[in-house]
Amino acid sequence: MNPQFTIGSEDYREAALLRMSEAERLREASEWIGSIYLAGRAAEAVLRSLYWLKTRQQHTGHDLKALLKRVFVLLPFPADLEKRLEDAVNEIAVVWRNDLRFTGEKRFRRLLKESGRLHKIGSNRVQGDPVKANALSVLGACTTVVALGEPICKRSRKN
Repeated sequence: MNPQFTIGSEDYREAALLRMSEAERLREASEWIGSIYLAGRAAEAVLRSLYWLKTRQQHTGHDLKALLKRVFVLLPFPADLEKRLEDAVNEIAVVWRNDLRFTGEKRFRRLLKESGRLHKIGSNRVQGDPVKANALSVLGACTTVVALGEPICKRSRKN
């Protein structure tokens, strides 16, 4: 790969903030699937930024759980922060997929049904539109990942 086109930690960090902002605008417009997709990309970008900090390598693939495990091996986190990140990534991973960019509402509802999230999210019964309910849940989890990871990326860049 040409070094001038290599993506580094700061690129991922900046992209995470932009994707989260875009996801919020889509949420405000009730564009649920698009908001989930972009918020998931934001969470992925923060995790990639954290991974890059220690490896100086780009991570490939879109498995957020596997990426988080790799980050935990490379960077020590306090137990409470690790638990919050793990819980958030687990919530995202149930619904978010990299191929959501090709997914319409009919297919997304089918995916929710297959994952058991059409009528329940965790132990909570879905009230109203399950697409909206899942989007709000995933956006909250993505916001957590970005809010917890981004300052570490930013702080590490300055050191």
